[in-house]
Amino acid sequence: MTRVVITGVGAVTPAGIGTDALWQRALSGRSCVRRIDRFDPASYRCQVAGQSDSFVARDWLPGRFIKRTDRFTHLAVVAAEMALRDAGLGIGGDSGVRPERAGVMVGNVLGGWDFAERELRDLWSQGVREVSPYQATAWFPAAPQGNICIRLGIKGRARTFVCDRASGAYALAHAAETILRGQADVVIAGGTEQPISPYAWLCCQTGNFLTSAGNSDPAAAYRPFDRGHGGTVVGEGSVFLVLERFEHAWERGARIRGELAGWALNNDGYMPYYTSEPHGATMAAAVARSLDRAGIRAGDLGCVVADGSAIPREDAAEVTALRSALRDHDGLIPVTSVKASYGHLLGSATPADVAVAVQAIKHGLVPPVANLRSPAPGFDLDFVAGAPRAVPGLRHVLVVSRGLGGANACLVVSGADADSDGGTAGAEAQSPPQTATAATSHQRNGG
Repeated sequence: MTRVVITGVGAVTPAGIGTDALWQRALSGRSCVRRIDRFDPASYRCQVAGQSDSFVARDWLPGRFIKRTDRFTHLAVVAAEMALRDAGLGIGGDSGVRPERAGVMVGNVLGGWDFAERELRDLWSQGVREVSPYQATAWFPAAPQGNICIRLGIKGRARTFVCDRASGAYALAHAAETILRGQADVVIAGGTEQPISPYAWLCCQTGNFLTSAGNSDPAAAYRPFDRGHGGTVVGEGSVFLVLERFEHAWERGARIRGELAGWALNNDGYMPYYTSEPHGATMAAAVARSLDRAGIRAGDLGCVVADGSAIPREDAAEVTALRSALRDHDGLIPVTSVKASYGHLLGSATPADVAVAVQAIKHGLVPPVANLRSPAPGFDLDFVAGAPRAVPGLRHVLVVSRGLGGANACLVVSGADADSDGGTAGAEAQSPPQTATAATSHQRNGG
């Protein structure tokens, strides 16, 4: 059986542009969450979020593209192109992957309401003639998938997964399955989210998962597993990974960043507005299946990147599930959750966690859980708090993701073999490209 390896990563998050910014923010243990300034949040219970303010679409994309698409598509297209550059890959041509052997998998929850709200306001205030003709195509969750395929020339399998906060995990798992089934050599997989608009934010509020306790101190609002946990803080952003058939990556001399070694998906079949059963038995089964698929045992794990929603009942269920799944090792394996450093990115949360896991393996460091000062009663896992923890020989990381309705997704990220580095992959772009060849410029601007 072939292996599925990670050869490129691209990220646009509240931490900044690129995976280095994401990693450094996670290592810091400090949150960049702040009060929303995209609209007046005074009438909302939660008034704080993770905003990707360093991303300005016009620095990366042509004006005509920006005009007909929503910001969640802008974020996705740039992150996907960044991941492809990081992998040193092109689509088509003599040296690129064949278009029909490349795919795209996207996780998203809310769609493009920034665009839709503007057009709906015009509809009710000015009439139908004032509504953009792109309204029908700009808002729906599959818009990023289509635009990535068009801009990059991808003609293979492409899907969008809407599975609440587990959407990005489902995208990664199905991308890996697509490669294992021989349906693609390369899949660009990840997620994107832009929830910071009046209606989208109202949807989050009525979902009853946002905290209402952090408005006076935004940086301390998101507190996974802490005694003061009171709900999630959401952020905007996009993270994509290039998943590749190992043989394909090896033959082209790619730099292999890591391996998606195991994964498992299941559903609790519990209450529709809860993410998991209180006893966490079904989630524990997903953990066990992901480890089994990766060919490892719980004791082989170097750390766990937990979901960490900071919703008390969800935190409790996750701790129970991990304790059950890890058994005799539950107090010995470092556990972190990095979402509190920049906000829960919903559809792109798990891809961001996987990007951090790849860096953790590379550096032998586990980032701390931001704002974890005193674990809630009974939360007796080995949480990493205050500062990063060195874990020599860190090789395997378990990443946990959950969504409303009881969706569970667990992924095992493993380090690349010492002899699997071809060393020819391109460097990730950390800032907007200033110069380019005619061919590259033509592709970037949608020509």
